[in-house]
Amino acid sequence: MFGHMFKYRLRCLVRDRETVFWTMIFPLLMATLFHFAFGHLTSERERFEPVKTVVVEGRAYRENAAFGHVLESLSKAGKSQILNLIVAPEDEALRLLQHGDVSGIITVGESIGLTVKEPGINQSVLKAILDEYTQTARTATSILAGNPDAARQLIGELENRRVYRRSYTDQVSFSDAAPDTMLGYFYALIAMACMYSSFWGVRNTVDVQADLSAQGARRSIAPTHKMSVVIADAAAALAVSFAEVLILLAYMASALGISFGNQIGYVLLGCLAGCTAGVSLGNFIGAVVRGNEAVKTGALLATSMIMSCLAGLMWAPMKDVVARKAPVLSYVNPAALVADAFYSLYVFDTHRRFFINIGMLCLISAAMCTASFVRLRRERYASV
Repeated sequence: MFGHMFKYRLRCLVRDRETVFWTMIFPLLMATLFHFAFGHLTSERERFEPVKTVVVEGRAYRENAAFGHVLESLSKAGKSQILNLIVAPEDEALRLLQHGDVSGIITVGESIGLTVKEPGINQSVLKAILDEYTQTARTATSILAGNPDAARQLIGELENRRVYRRSYTDQVSFSDAAPDTMLGYFYALIAMACMYSSFWGVRNTVDVQADLSAQGARRSIAPTHKMSVVIADAAAALAVSFAEVLILLAYMASALGISFGNQIGYVLLGCLAGCTAGVSLGNFIGAVVRGNEAVKTGALLATSMIMSCLAGLMWAPMKDVVARKAPVLSYVNPAALVADAFYSLYVFDTHRRFFINIGMLCLISAAMCTASFVRLRRERYASV
């Protein structure tokens, strides 16, 4: 009997085109917009290429051994390579710049100059390099003019400058994931898609209440236990919502090239827990709030928006503000728990915090499902 109710409820839900749009098509559109807005920034940052630069060949450049040594060190092949240097005559350098083969032309004379065709990131890098060299050279000249005996110490300081900088700071990673700030936005989008499962929960409660729909009236007089009906409806809603999130994940991974690392199993578990919480929230709002379907949907939207705002899905620092000022809200807000579960996967090398979030989601889902069933079970309708 349960399988029969589950099958037909599943068929009923997938035919609701309006809800399918908001729970599946809308997140897909948002993911596409996210990708075109800033998804390419990650790949560009990871695929940094040395700046193609040309130096005008001449006597002044050959005689400036210090500057030539700096450019040579910046052009040395390896992870720290910044420049892809070409030495060419002036006419050849101008031709390369006009054709876009280089980002800028460096000229050496009484002063060091930079010629660019158009502003950009590469051009800003070149300007910063030349400005730093010019400032350092002027400082060194000023020091030696006042104290010639400091030449040996000054040279040693300049040669070890980069080593000293590295000794003060060190990059530490709590997980094996590559640093990617853009991935957080896509995790937030997945969390939003999970919370949109609540629309299916509201639809279920409307379809079991005789005073709200004709289908609810027919199901209320059917010789089936109310708990069996509620559980079958919830299972069907969870199956549909979880399938929609899987489609979203597949689209983001295959079409948009979003990498979720090697923890896809935990991502799926987080999505399942998030969808369960979303369906439970929809059941709870639909059972507790009085009024027709429009009123229940309005209350659900208001609740979801508040939860999402407090979870930092709209303004990232809000999550930290709530955690400091009202930490209890972080543990009773399903949206915050879903977002934090994905965040913990990305940041930490253990899954302790992830499973705490999953456990809290399960407890909240169980509490809302119990309250919804008790509320629906007590409803009685007069015969007319």
